[in-house]
Amino acid sequence: MTTTNETTALGEAQLREVAERVLAHVPADAAQVTLAGQTSYLTRFANNQIHQNVAEQDLRATVQVAIGQKVGTATTNDLSDEAIARAVADAVALARLQPDDPEFPGFAHRHHIEPIPQATVARTLAFGPADRARVVGHVCKDAHAEGLTASGSFATGTKQLAIANTNGAWAYHQSTVANFNGVVMSDDSSGWAADAHLDAGLIDGEALAEEAIDKCLRSRHPQEIEPGEYTVILEEYAVVELLSFLGRGFGAEDVREGRSFLAGHVGERLVHPDISIWDDARDLSGVPCPFDHEGVPGRKAMLFDHGVAGEPVYDMRAAEREGKLSTGHHFGGGAFWNAGPLASHLFMAPGTSTKDEMLEATERGIWITRFHYVNQLDPRRTTLTGMTRDGTFWIEGGKIVKPLRNLRFTHAILDALREVDMVGNRTKLGLNWYGGANRVPALRIKNFRFTGKTTF
Repeated sequence: MTTTNETTALGEAQLREVAERVLAHVPADAAQVTLAGQTSYLTRFANNQIHQNVAEQDLRATVQVAIGQKVGTATTNDLSDEAIARAVADAVALARLQPDDPEFPGFAHRHHIEPIPQATVARTLAFGPADRARVVGHVCKDAHAEGLTASGSFATGTKQLAIANTNGAWAYHQSTVANFNGVVMSDDSSGWAADAHLDAGLIDGEALAEEAIDKCLRSRHPQEIEPGEYTVILEEYAVVELLSFLGRGFGAEDVREGRSFLAGHVGERLVHPDISIWDDARDLSGVPCPFDHEGVPGRKAMLFDHGVAGEPVYDMRAAEREGKLSTGHHFGGGAFWNAGPLASHLFMAPGTSTKDEMLEATERGIWITRFHYVNQLDPRRTTLTGMTRDGTFWIEGGKIVKPLRNLRFTHAILDALREVDMVGNRTKLGLNWYGGANRVPALRIKNFRFTGKTTF
């Protein structure tokens, strides 16, 4: 493996020193600082060649101050004493302008948080441009040999989260992550392959090249079918996308306000008994983080137990409203600052079927590699619309018999999960929008609704 002199993330001791400097500037009743950092190394490729290697390191300090029940927030990624003082002053000024927030739960007290040192993998830390190039090279060279064009990216790096407040709380976590995605294209077809791991050394360029190229070649000269309801086999990529849209719906605030599919249905069987879904922020087969953005330890939450809906997940505010304890599911990262409670480390239990067995059991249906440009139409009903992409095939008599032009679907996730009749025996990890990841199996689903078709 190639060693590099690429920049490295700050360590726990350095972040703690930054947090102490922030809190030392606060002239308020109570305050909390959240330090969210990432070090990212990205290799991009297009037209069968690498065209960009970039490195980015960022550390943002978000300061929340409370003056009585008035709360103000400010963020900076300039960690000089002067910039920190300005951010604190801004947060204080904003707090003074706010009305009282009678439901402000205060800041967390210190919790014992068991660290997860295994989430930082040395091989990923040492993975450099030459290592990424070797992985990407398999896809580019093999695609070129077949007269196809490959493009995509391979990113490696670390994520850090640290939280400190005037109650004496301190929480710190670091995790590595590696994520590859690529598409191989001809003039009338495309094939997709992606993978994610804590350990960059587990990203297999040869296997990814074979997968994407095979899909692209088998997708040549796609044919059209009419929209309607069909049995579908969803590869893991497609299931990851669907599950991402459920994460917010498991949050107690959405449930209380009637915006979630769980509202009024906790304890009911909402999906097929073969479906079990849970959130576990400590599971190393995902992308773990042992506490939330309030510094509360994350508790494993059973969301669907053999089809039966479990309790929603809570942050401090939602828990106080209902006289419960936080489950450690507050999300407040990036553009979603103060988004409330949601489930972002989702797992779906595997079943007993291979994808070949799903195929053999399907008399007529559609094989779907992944979905693209998916949007939510109705969170209460879990209705989504989106497109198939990068490998869609017609199944007849238990075999794939022809490639299909892409289709638009409009369907509710819960309806789909109710109509599951086969669950894959292996799972795959895919990153989600909230900085976590979903680990899921493939699914066979009856009566999946397509509402439109495309010309490609």
